[in-house]
Amino acid sequence: MSCTLFINACLASLSDTERRLAEYVLANPQSVMHMNAKQFAQACGSSPAAVVRFSKRLGFQGFTALKLDLARESALPAPDAFQSAIRESDDLSTIIQKAESIHQRNIALTYRMVNADVLSGAVGALGEGRSVRLYGVGASGLLAMDFLYKGSRVGMPVFYHADAHTNLATASLLGPQDVAIAISYSGRTRETVLAAQAARDHGAKVIAITQANRNALSRLADFPLYVPSEESELRVGAMTSRVSGQLILDLLYLGYARCHPERAEECLLSTRELIRGLQGK
Repeated sequence: MSCTLFINACLASLSDTERRLAEYVLANPQSVMHMNAKQFAQACGSSPAAVVRFSKRLGFQGFTALKLDLARESALPAPDAFQSAIRESDDLSTIIQKAESIHQRNIALTYRMVNADVLSGAVGALGEGRSVRLYGVGASGLLAMDFLYKGSRVGMPVFYHADAHTNLATASLLGPQDVAIAISYSGRTRETVLAAQAARDHGAKVIAITQANRNALSRLADFPLYVPSEESELRVGAMTSRVSGQLILDLLYLGYARCHPERAEECLLSTRELIRGLQGK
């Protein structure tokens, strides 16, 4: 996961001490890379214990891991300023270039935000789940439908109802053996948050795909998987959030298929043959 990207996303939800540490990291990343926990704490008027807690809050095992991520980030090229919002004066050639830049940046940021340990836990829950229920409306509902299709083809016991109220009702029927995947870029979509809350209350594991800003949905999740908070700068609908969500769901899909390789291959072959029969081939 990306340290500075995560800090920027959740800055508003940090405590006063955490915010002081976070703002120092953002303003002095090169200096922080060469400090130990005691030196960093002194520079921020804090304590080494607070530095360790702050590092773990960001998903790192400790301050050393945070510094290693800062060093890795420093070796990456700076974001292209050309990814600014689409303007009415842009011709189609300019739009093509901007769309390419926007997608390339968003894909890179999404992968940098993936916490491998959280993803591994989510995949494990999917592999052991009695059933997998998807929750999302609007653009998030389209992502849920795509995952439903792909998951069904590898034998995953996955379910989704396009009608939000019908889908919400299923959350009250879940239990400790079930898994809920809740998708909401804002993390505040009422139907999705209510479903995640009901699933959690009934003991189901909750996987959330949302922004990293401690929103209502992320706080309910056992396995929060974050997407970049880039959408507000653009006037192009759910373009970046849709792509980010798709990438995260694809990782869950591939992880599940890896857990059940023989079953996944058998199911793919079986469904392919049936579809070919419908096509007359």
